[in-house]
Amino acid sequence: MSAARIRTGSVEITAELIESIVKIGGYTHPLFNPTLAQQAAGESAPLPGQGILLLMGGLLEQSGALDHAIALVELREVRFLQMVTEGSTLSVELVPTDAHETSGGKLIQNYSWTVFDGQNTRVAEAHAVMLMNQKEEADAQ
Repeated sequence: MSAARIRTGSVEITAELIESIVKIGGYTHPLFNPTLAQQAAGESAPLPGQGILLLMGGLLEQSGALDHAIALVELREVRFLQMVTEGSTLSVELVPTDAHETSGGKLIQNYSWTVFDGQNTRVAEAHAVMLMNQKEEADAQ
């Protein structure tokens, strides 16, 4: 597919966003549920790693870079490198790597996904495998 490296827009991590993801996800670990005393001391919960993955996917979809994607097939080698807390701003860098055509004429495209914070520090990274329409086929639809 495209050999171009792209960087998505960004999302600001707020206390409300973290609280929503923790609540909807059903996280019960104390790390994600500070006590009232910890909250009074100004300690806030970090964003769970799965929340980072959720936001990563949304940022990539919003970028339009994966508009010809059919499905995410696999995430490999997911690593969380930094804790994400309230006040962080995240964006994702998408780098296509190798690809091969399927017997049905679709494409299996590998990508490197890297999440950066507002200081350009790597926060998380993953190898994504995606089933894609061929670009020309997607453009015709």
